[in-house]
Amino acid sequence: MKLAQLSVVAEETPQPAPAPAHLPYRPDIDGLRAVAVLAVVLFHAFPGWLHGGFIGVDVFFVISGFLITSILVRELSQEKFSFAGFYARRVRRIFPALVLVLAACLAFGWLALFPDEYGQLGKHVVGGAGFAANFFYWAQVGYFDTAAETKPLLHLWSLGIEEQFYMLWPVVLLLAWKRRMNLLLVAAALGVVSFLINVVGIIHHPTATFYSPASRAWELLLGAGLACLHARRSAGLPSLPARLASLRLPSPNQLAWSGVFLLGVGLATITREDRFPGWPALLPSVGAMLVIAAGPTAWFNRTVLSSRPAVWVGLISYPLYLWHWPLLSFAQIVETGEPSPAIRTGAVLVAFLLAWLTWRVVERPLRAAREKTVIATLGALMLSCAAIGGYLWFKQGLPERQVVQENLANNQALVVYEDKAKAAACKARYGFESMYDYCIMSDPAKDPTVALIGDSHAYHLVYGLMKYYDGLGENLVKFGTRYPYWGIEPRDDPYQQATQPMLEKALAMDSVKTVLFSTFARFSTEPDGQVVIDAARETFRRFIGAGKHVIFMSDVPFLDFNPRACIKRAGVASSATRVPCAITREQWDTQIAQHKQVLAMLAKEFPQIEWFDAAEALCDERQCHVMIDGHLMYRDEHHLTLDGDHHVARHFAKRPPFRPAP
Repeated sequence: MKLAQLSVVAEETPQPAPAPAHLPYRPDIDGLRAVAVLAVVLFHAFPGWLHGGFIGVDVFFVISGFLITSILVRELSQEKFSFAGFYARRVRRIFPALVLVLAACLAFGWLALFPDEYGQLGKHVVGGAGFAANFFYWAQVGYFDTAAETKPLLHLWSLGIEEQFYMLWPVVLLLAWKRRMNLLLVAAALGVVSFLINVVGIIHHPTATFYSPASRAWELLLGAGLACLHARRSAGLPSLPARLASLRLPSPNQLAWSGVFLLGVGLATITREDRFPGWPALLPSVGAMLVIAAGPTAWFNRTVLSSRPAVWVGLISYPLYLWHWPLLSFAQIVETGEPSPAIRTGAVLVAFLLAWLTWRVVERPLRAAREKTVIATLGALMLSCAAIGGYLWFKQGLPERQVVQENLANNQALVVYEDKAKAAACKARYGFESMYDYCIMSDPAKDPTVALIGDSHAYHLVYGLMKYYDGLGENLVKFGTRYPYWGIEPRDDPYQQATQPMLEKALAMDSVKTVLFSTFARFSTEPDGQVVIDAARETFRRFIGAGKHVIFMSDVPFLDFNPRACIKRAGVASSATRVPCAITREQWDTQIAQHKQVLAMLAKEFPQIEWFDAAEALCDERQCHVMIDGHLMYRDEHHLTLDGDHHVARHFAKRPPFRPAP
């Protein structure tokens, strides 16, 4: 887990002198919001300081469920509930700060982001504005993956979950109310179902369980159930069964301290390595519920949570949540790596300032404005953000922007290139239907004569090799694999499951006379590396035995920096370009030491094989270069750009003629 989240999207904080239809103001709940948002901000900025800080999202889910359900039940009991009124309040609460943050991200992205990054941001703006960000990221990346740190709107997934919950929960409450059902039992039953989905799903589908509203609803329902329990008498609901009512309940102080203990244990013990939410999510969720249940008279709630600093942070917690992650993420993007502690500290301080200004200048004035005008304006602004984001997504990040023109070729080189027509024709030729069965061929209408077998580190050489073999009158086909060796146990890896049929297909093709192997997997002299070496041996024996000319292509160096650091961001005056854009030859030799030992052994065992070192196209005696003649060779830490692909192929074309040893 590299990140955490929360969603500070409860209803507007009621004022101390509420109207009869409103809830009594509880400053301790604002204080609890402060605890949650500070935990998340600290985790995002300095994850090593508070390993469990991401559980703030669970605290906010419980708070939101409690406050909003309390208001809904109050309105139902007073026969004042309407869907129009409910969703109008949601718009007034959620939209102002969100529209501002989305617009600011789009504006900064125009200046600072490369086309692929800006197009991705546009897509995420669509997800955020449509409250579907959780589904977007569910399909893309895990929340705690490294790539998540460069997604400025990743934190909006939790906002999506809450709004999806509130599309259904008022309907359920209304139906249950009209049928005079026990609302507490309804919330409890739905919560149990959601929790079971959570604990079962986290084992088999961890990413889906993290992002799914079905597996997160139980946390909101904990708060909702507490609200139903508190509202029983005031709403005219049936009293508790006599046996339960006669039980001696814990005192407010006992409830509060129990909740604080659970929250403390969660913050101290839950880590990103845990399967979360799962069972561990009970700690922050039940802890938050107990603190709320303790009420404003408990000592901790009255003294700590209701203190002026805590309440102030709680009041700005929603805009603070919205601002802090884009600032940290943009810093990560511009710095092309983890920003310095000073930069991260500065980002957090700026987030506090922007949060206060947003609350003071935007949110508060809009509460006093005419409701219909505000709703219409906010709706139009949100639609505008979504439309702009969709346009950027469709236009691939607007590469025609002046700020990226200077390095346009290298900006575009960062995007994976694919001749989709050739890939589709190849898959159709061989009847490949799944995403795991991949092939691409230079001329899909003809039988292949050369086969390139391997993973993405074979794919990043395919176009240069196609051009080379086209010039020789050959026809190259690339078959996608995981480890491209015979008999590797696939387990539950669908790409490894597809590998064996690919090897068998290439072996059985009489038209294929030359077979090239390329893979990210390096040989290792460690004991667990022997399985891969033996599988490679068996693969080589079979293809040599079938009369194929086998060429093994050793991989290119892995980088310890993102090659984006070699391209200046013209729109950001402080951005620095990495010099030199390279790693040392010593670093590469260290990376490849064990692999070279095994290759030397295999070269003696298989003198019929031609061994090609792709790294020699990029390395000299001192450095392995990421930028050559002004062209970027890498698109990420270990994949070549299209320019890099063709550069290695030109080196391949100049290799000396191969004569197998007798």
